[in-house]
Amino acid sequence: MAYSSSTQVTNNTTNSSENSGFNQIYKGFSTSSGNKSNMLYDIDVVKQDLINHFYTRKGERVMEPTFGSIVWDMLYEPLDESAEEDLIEDCTRIIDEDPRCELIDINLDSLGNGIRIDININVLPFNKQATMQLDFERETL
Repeated sequence: MAYSSSTQVTNNTTNSSENSGFNQIYKGFSTSSGNKSNMLYDIDVVKQDLINHFYTRKGERVMEPTFGSIVWDMLYEPLDESAEEDLIEDCTRIIDEDPRCELIDINLDSLGNGIRIDININVLPFNKQATMQLDFERETL
């Protein structure tokens, strides 16, 4: 399964001490972060956790059958009004399950070979908006 993501953070506050190495709220580890230390902090941890949730097929995680997204099951279905409602409901559920963020907006687009989901969230402890672009593509052989 092919996927890609891109994120953008918009600062709503004038305080920028979160990423200075002090007063960090969240710390995490990522093997795909691109940093030398593979450590993630604050907003990057929240975004990576959401990306992991979206890119996990619902029912795939052992002992957690409700974890994950239905997007992978919807890739081969036509993106009609009913399918869009189901996908938006699923995306809203995933964002609402994370107490660190709140949903601002969701947009769905059909790609030539998949689905693109644009999500705008507000990361609550920092009062910063983040835009995430998630691309889900069908496998092509």
